[in-house]
Amino acid sequence: MQHKNALIAAAITAALAVSANASAEVNVYGKIHTSVASVSEDTGTSDTSSMEIKSNSSRFGIKSAKKLENGMEFKGQFEFEVDAAGDTQKSSTDLIKLRNTYVGLKGGFGEVRIGNHDTPHKIATARLDPFGDTYADYNNIIQNDNRVGNAIAYLNNFGPIGLAAAYYAGDDEVDNENNADATSIMVSYEAGALYLAAAVESFAADDTADADEMESASKFGLGYKIGAFDLGLVYETLAYETSKDVTESYLSAKFKMDDKNTLKAAYGMRDDGVSATDDEVLTAIGIDHKMDKQASVYALYAAGTDGGLDHKGKLGGDASALSVGFVYKF
Repeated sequence: MQHKNALIAAAITAALAVSANASAEVNVYGKIHTSVASVSEDTGTSDTSSMEIKSNSSRFGIKSAKKLENGMEFKGQFEFEVDAAGDTQKSSTDLIKLRNTYVGLKGGFGEVRIGNHDTPHKIATARLDPFGDTYADYNNIIQNDNRVGNAIAYLNNFGPIGLAAAYYAGDDEVDNENNADATSIMVSYEAGALYLAAAVESFAADDTADADEMESASKFGLGYKIGAFDLGLVYETLAYETSKDVTESYLSAKFKMDDKNTLKAAYGMRDDGVSATDDEVLTAIGIDHKMDKQASVYALYAAGTDGGLDHKGKLGGDASALSVGFVYKF
């Protein structure tokens, strides 16, 4: 397995070198994000605590764009997630994962992308998560943000209005007839201190799927800036074919103390519509310190009750995480 990982790394390095020499417009970029945390979880049957060192969506990518004679622009991007703190004995699929990777064509009509891509439903409110890629990531509560393959997406801006739509073909086996295909649409409005977004996503019914398979999702997002404060609200409803609807709400605030330091706080709740089960709740506070344009450090404390840190933080039951993180962008 180590030999296989070494071959993958060598192939990627060679591709980077060739791409860098092939065109001056090729850009190599990335982010290394690791953290050290004291974590605990009480699932009702076990109560554990430990020290955890982990990579948080560390990534690297290659992208390029070429102007065509007709005025349009052809674009391409490869992006991979890398487990920067992972055990080298893991399989290559655990150490390296595909992120947004596509070929695109941009012109006066907007932009069309084909490949692996974030859904418009995810794009709509991603900017309203001040704790993204940490234990306190808002996807602990807002759980229908997806990145999927076999996708064709359309993106455009009309002044302050943004629009994105995508179709996901689902299973690419012919005999499965695009099993689990989906459509996703978002619209946003940004003017001055105000940001508004709405999105809907629907999934084709599948008679062979689990009874709780989601059929549709709708989301609303609001961002507003007041002086040094940035406020955010996200509300999402998930509708299922044979079970009760789920509602998810998330509030966040950021306060810019100065050019280098920002305080953050968030509260989220997920109600599965079943009175016999408790709501999942997330609370988080933190501070970011910007060392320069590329490097930053942060500290945060996150607490989740009844699974409030389970979906993204991977801590079940009543859990907590006290984390210090290091981020370097290139």
